[in-house]
Amino acid sequence: MRIIRVNSFSRVAAFVAVLVTMSACGGDSTGPSNLGSSAALASLRLGLGGVTDLSAPEAATLNASLDAIAPILDQITVNIGGSSQSMFALGFRESFPAGTCEENVFVDPDFPPAPGDCTPITPEVGIILWQSHSASAAPDRLIIIAADAGNNSFGVVPDPFSPTGGGSAVALYLEGQDKFWISNSGTLSNQVAATNQSCGLPQPPYASAGSCSIATFTENGVITLALLSDIGDITSTHTNLTITSQTFNGFWESVTQVQPVTLNASTLNLSLRMSRLLGR
Repeated sequence: MRIIRVNSFSRVAAFVAVLVTMSACGGDSTGPSNLGSSAALASLRLGLGGVTDLSAPEAATLNASLDAIAPILDQITVNIGGSSQSMFALGFRESFPAGTCEENVFVDPDFPPAPGDCTPITPEVGIILWQSHSASAAPDRLIIIAADAGNNSFGVVPDPFSPTGGGSAVALYLEGQDKFWISNSGTLSNQVAATNQSCGLPQPPYASAGSCSIATFTENGVITLALLSDIGDITSTHTNLTITSQTFNGFWESVTQVQPVTLNASTLNLSLRMSRLLGR
């Protein structure tokens, strides 16, 4: 088993650094805004920009992809700590051929796998919910959920160094400029259905063949979030995120043939996968 696992927690752990960085630049939350889809996606791009360094050509690709995402972008209403919040919502699912081993796809020269290691790449789902007041500012509220299709449970933060990699689902929540929460318990039903409409996004670098379609994501559940202190410790302060059976749009990327990509200290699986939502 590799020390650095390319799984849900690996991606979410990288987002922690992004969210902490965002705490210095996000605006004050004033509730739902009247931003259009393109403006909301531009705000999200700023929020996720810390994941990768976008060169000019990559930025051009990103901006072109925003045009493809904007027409399908939905808003849903969730409850956070007893307060109803309208948030933009976007889902993403990836599926791989049965028997695919992450060690053969995401090659990390610093942590080569032991002979015979095979960590399955299971179908994974990413959900991003956010609330923004301006296209030129990072989101005021940002929720990222990494889970599997079907029923999920949330527990204490998974340990990436454990043999199992910890729990099956993780949720992160950044509120305003100074509050960062992480899932502590709860459940989420995550149902994804593909449509016949192509999503039009290019294939990721680890796919030599595949397809992408517009999909619908139906979420229902309650997740308890614990507040982190300034030094990253989990505090006794909690809040609940409640999503009551709501459906929104997203993408389902079916990778039918894989090819290896090399990871390094600045190229995490999160950078490769979740930035796919924004077209890199």
